[in-house]
Amino acid sequence: MPRSLRGLLAAILLPVAMIAMAACGSSDEDGSAPAASGDAAPLNVALLTSGLTNDGGFNQWAAQALQKLESEGRITLQVRQQLSDPNAAEPVLRQFASRDFDLIIGHGIDLSASVLKVAAQFPDVHFATTGDNTLEQKLLPNVEGWTYDFGQFGYVGGVVAGSVKDVTKVGIVSGPDIPFVQTALKGFLEGLKATNPSATTESVFTGEFYSAQKEQEAVRGLVAGGAQLVFANTAEGNGVAPAAQQAGVPTVGTAVAGSAAAKEVNITSANLNFTPVYTGYLDRLAAGTFGKRFEVGTLANKEIGIDPVNAAAAPGVPADLQAKVDELSAQLASGELKLPDFS
Repeated sequence: MPRSLRGLLAAILLPVAMIAMAACGSSDEDGSAPAASGDAAPLNVALLTSGLTNDGGFNQWAAQALQKLESEGRITLQVRQQLSDPNAAEPVLRQFASRDFDLIIGHGIDLSASVLKVAAQFPDVHFATTGDNTLEQKLLPNVEGWTYDFGQFGYVGGVVAGSVKDVTKVGIVSGPDIPFVQTALKGFLEGLKATNPSATTESVFTGEFYSAQKEQEAVRGLVAGGAQLVFANTAEGNGVAPAAQQAGVPTVGTAVAGSAAAKEVNITSANLNFTPVYTGYLDRLAAGTFGKRFEVGTLANKEIGIDPVNAAAAPGVPADLQAKVDELSAQLASGELKLPDFS
């Protein structure tokens, strides 16, 4: 073959060979393509909350988990706050759905009905919401739901309150008188009974999740009635700790990040970790398996956690309370200690 022709063929065939080699090298040995998650474009996520995302508790925990995922490049995030009113929430949900967001999260039981209503109108858009155990039966093919073990949440608080020395009466400030709040309350009472069976209780429902004024009024009334410690049961308005601080009594269950007063008077609280919840949503969206899935947050799956014990919150906090809380958490997480159904 003439040298000129060999050169021409080489020029033609070399790129073809390189392409073929690249094609062969793009698959794993089992024939599957390698994961390209690191190169995937971030998903567009919208978060709607029922309260403020600086509340130090329920809403802030959600926002912080998504902000972490945004900082990792997995999502872009838009947030809208204080949308517990369906008349305000539904137009915002529709706006995000019509803008082709990959995931729209309605955070708070007040938002669940609105999410389900709008999700039915946008069957090709993915939604997630929170609620109580009844939410599982209402989910749609494009909606996932989440709740947490309210009884477990309350029980730990009751054990802590009952462990504080010289407390004979505990005041309880709850939000609305609805089933899951009652479940948490029953859990608390069971935990209190386990550690201080002679303690008495007095309970007040403010009727709202986010009312600092009503919470402060409730605390003042309870302390005037002899309460020596106050448990905040789904009272998220950041009114319990300041009123307790003023009255000189400790608290259990207030969000420590919610106020300086809580850092001083709160012994400990359960908290919620939404990072694994939201990571699960993103993974299922990527896999094409998202939808009609219900999850319960517990100590076992690490979606419930317990804040470190603040021994300085009250003189009656025993020296071994942190160890006691750690042991209790481990027993509940492992299933060694099983609680009754408080619902």
